[in-house]
Amino acid sequence: QGIDRLQLADIKYGGELGYAVKLLALAKLAGSGLELRVAPVLVKRGRPLAEVRGPYNAIRVVGDAVGDTFFYGRGAGAEPTASAVVGDVIDVAAGRALLTSRVLDLWPEGQSPTPLRPSNRVESRYYLRFMIADRPGVIAALAHILGDKGISIASVIQHDPGDDDAERNPVPLVIMTHMAIEENLQSALLEIDRLDIVRAPSVCMGVEE
Repeated sequence: QGIDRLQLADIKYGGELGYAVKLLALAKLAGSGLELRVAPVLVKRGRPLAEVRGPYNAIRVVGDAVGDTFFYGRGAGAEPTASAVVGDVIDVAAGRALLTSRVLDLWPEGQSPTPLRPSNRVESRYYLRFMIADRPGVIAALAHILGDKGISIASVIQHDPGDDDAERNPVPLVIMTHMAIEENLQSALLEIDRLDIVRAPSVCMGVEE
């Protein structure tokens, strides 16, 4: 999932909650397999990944023995890109690329591949935004559906509509969840989006602490 559907409102509300929105490629080795996904994610401000800006890229690696490691540097722009490309060309011309592949032995014969975990079984915290009619019982209705799907609410932000016609001018409701399974969350969102009190498709993003 790219940033084409990312809206300024979600960057703003994420900031109010203390998060920055970053496009992350995530790989996690869980008990049942390997989780792989690419998507805009909310990252807690103050964490190194949240502070990566401009042409800089970063890689965070957490290992059993080494613990938490972080690699940071320029990854975009004319000079960094040219440097990487020329370095790869030199490695190929000098014969080092094939040697590196053999030494790393990334895909040894006879070793069973790590199974990929289905994306709908991924477990995460989530940021949700709904555009709702500002009338009694709305939050309770949404909370009821989320609760039925086993999704616990961590916090809620609802902004003042600023006028007396909230039925025609819906207000944003932002919910942060505790850990939830993607399949359960998507099922809840389908049900919520069918309610007559919800005025636009819901917005959902994962949260990485």
